[in-house]
Amino acid sequence: MLTFLRNDPSTPVDIQDTEFTRDLLGRYVCSTYDEAVNNGGRPFDVVVIGAGMFGAYAASKIYRAGADQNLRVLLLDAGGYLAPTHVQNMPHLGLNAPDSALVTANNQDPGARNGVWGIPWHSNVPFTGLAYCPGGRSLFWGGWSPRLMPADLNAWPKGARDFLNANYPDVEREIGVQDKADYLSGPLNTAVNAELGAVAAGTNVILPDVSLDLVEEAPIAVQANSPGPGLFSFDKFSSGPMLLESIRDDIAKRWNLNDNSRRRFFLVPRCHVIRLQTSGGRVSGIDLTYNGQVRSLSALNNLSTDCQVVLAAGTIESTRLALESFPVTRGPFSMGANFMAHLRTNLTVRVKRSALGLGASTTLEQGGAIVRGEITNPDGSKRRYHFQVLASAEKGQNPEATMWTMVPDIDLLRNLLANEDPDWVAIVFRGLGEMDGDKHSGPGSTTSFVNLTNGADPLQNDGLSARAWVNLTPTPNDYAAWRKIAAAAVELAGRLGKSAGDVQYLYNGGWQSAPPADPFAVTKDQLGNTHHEAGTLWMGDDPAMSITDPTGRFHHISNSYVAGPALFPTVGSANPSLTGLALARETSAAVVAALTPAPSVQFKSLYSGSLADWQMSGVGSFLQVFDILESVGGSGLLWYTRESFSDFVLELEWQNASRTDNSGVFIRVPNLNSSNPNDWMAAIDQSYEIQIDPRGYNSEAQKENDPLRSTGAIYNISAPTRTDVAKGPWQWNTLMIEAIGNRIKVNLNDVLVNDYTDPKPRSLRGHIALQNHHDGSKVQFRNIRIKEVVPGVAELPLPRVA
Repeated sequence: MLTFLRNDPSTPVDIQDTEFTRDLLGRYVCSTYDEAVNNGGRPFDVVVIGAGMFGAYAASKIYRAGADQNLRVLLLDAGGYLAPTHVQNMPHLGLNAPDSALVTANNQDPGARNGVWGIPWHSNVPFTGLAYCPGGRSLFWGGWSPRLMPADLNAWPKGARDFLNANYPDVEREIGVQDKADYLSGPLNTAVNAELGAVAAGTNVILPDVSLDLVEEAPIAVQANSPGPGLFSFDKFSSGPMLLESIRDDIAKRWNLNDNSRRRFFLVPRCHVIRLQTSGGRVSGIDLTYNGQVRSLSALNNLSTDCQVVLAAGTIESTRLALESFPVTRGPFSMGANFMAHLRTNLTVRVKRSALGLGASTTLEQGGAIVRGEITNPDGSKRRYHFQVLASAEKGQNPEATMWTMVPDIDLLRNLLANEDPDWVAIVFRGLGEMDGDKHSGPGSTTSFVNLTNGADPLQNDGLSARAWVNLTPTPNDYAAWRKIAAAAVELAGRLGKSAGDVQYLYNGGWQSAPPADPFAVTKDQLGNTHHEAGTLWMGDDPAMSITDPTGRFHHISNSYVAGPALFPTVGSANPSLTGLALARETSAAVVAALTPAPSVQFKSLYSGSLADWQMSGVGSFLQVFDILESVGGSGLLWYTRESFSDFVLELEWQNASRTDNSGVFIRVPNLNSSNPNDWMAAIDQSYEIQIDPRGYNSEAQKENDPLRSTGAIYNISAPTRTDVAKGPWQWNTLMIEAIGNRIKVNLNDVLVNDYTDPKPRSLRGHIALQNHHDGSKVQFRNIRIKEVVPGVAELPLPRVA
């Protein structure tokens, strides 16, 4: 054992040391609470609670999609940083999920297990719990990512169904599922899929009330091949690499000399969110602990007035937060009802190679498939199920013993091949069945639900709030289906044999020639260790019969959303990860859309005495003198970060102090970085500058009166028709820029001086920026306002033509 490392506030360090390591990864990805919240930057536009599979994914998507509005995103996680990628992408570390444990009160809590695993709720059945670390359970999950089929989605809102069907391909490509043959391939994979396909083709009824309808190659989230030339493969998916890449992208673009004020994306670990404060049907504050110290985030102080909050702490913890903060209690259709998981079985068999048509093994052999089907319930209703099938020529009783691993040593690889069984193939049939959800359930019900414990009982609370109470109880129909899944696995495995003795079954500690007499007793798995909890904050179109809408937003809380399987109206038979990630894309888009200003066909001010919505790129700056902005210092651009514009009319006034002053108004500017003095120069070739220069000075040719660089020019593109319209020093000029499609008009002091149509537009959308040209140049701006041009709505001013 090691002594606990305590902070020494008197000795600040860039990177902390432990007895064995330098915490480089944690330092390069995470921020302290004060670094993120108290850095002088704008309040946060989005807070995502939980940095697991769905929270880290959603936060990364919001960060990327929110670039045009310069959205600031705060991602909170209750655990400390563990690893940047799935643990199976690294050599054997032994970082596995622990066994499940039953916790009905605090005195039964086993505490932290296997480093990062904990059980924050109390329940009537054993659970494995949560992985308390950024990336969460996505660092440990099995990788199976099948789609929900049309029958699975029958009870889902049409909008959600349409979105999933349109977006499944992109998510499959993103997580490595699309190319199924790049990870599992070869003779064994081909043989297993062919034999299972033949069984399904021969009859779609494998047992009474149990049908087979589809056999496909295993949809596993592993990108074994490079997605493109010069790129590494993704390996097994987790949200960790995406999160790390997004945060480091933000740091590279906006962090400078320990100044975090311009940064847009922060991950703060060791933050446990207690509850959300609400006012007027909106989240207005967040109560939390950071390293055990109580903190709070609130509107105006740390959160913007339009801040959006995403609950992504896992189904059970997100439900606890919602129940603690803004419960919906109305008998049927109450928050926490409709709790579901999956009915799971595990059958391992071995099949003679000859029965599968396989000759002697010459290479490492692994294979997989998914077999889908339907079960008819005793009352005539239907439910879905599937088998995850994995096969290996590995000797022993575990077909997955060498499947999920990195082998960095060629001699070890040769040993694996030498250890393959010359006669048998081991195959696991993992059954997953749909579980009933009861939207009428709640405290006192015999069906499944999530509620709160007694917060006043010290054995039931966490010291600051109630814990979640989880009641996971299968219905009679669930048990009937569960037994049928177990029996169907035995029947399907048996049909792979061609003659007696071709198939043996693993139970009672060894291989048996006869199938188990009671397949359910031998193969059923615990309900609480699937990690597939779902349904308690289900989506729907009718607010009276659902908790959230099809984008994941709470019906009764206008700025709060859910990411993850808590949104599922029904659980189907498919592992929830692919669908949960796809829905997180929709939720992320909805969050960004909620923060996107609606086009204004009336003039609105871009500067009213505050630079909170502006940002400097480059080394210069602008002084604020009442309602005037004045350029000071070296070269750079002050750009309006909160909105980008396509078709618009921009009006402003400007004046210069002397003939040698130089500036410009940039339009359709890309998002600019602010970590390097030359970051602003990306705008020179990617946007348009309307020039302000009384001399028209060409620095390269060292001459004056260059038409392409004179006031009113579209810099280096189109010269003004007149150069005598601008007024002298310390006299205000009016400038109006009209940009419609690829046509740009410039009006100076009510005179049209430039009308240019670009045959190859540099950009048709972007930001507005003011230039600080050089140290000593003093140009002032005021009354900066803009209106967008919507066809058939906006009225354009009529300039006077010279």
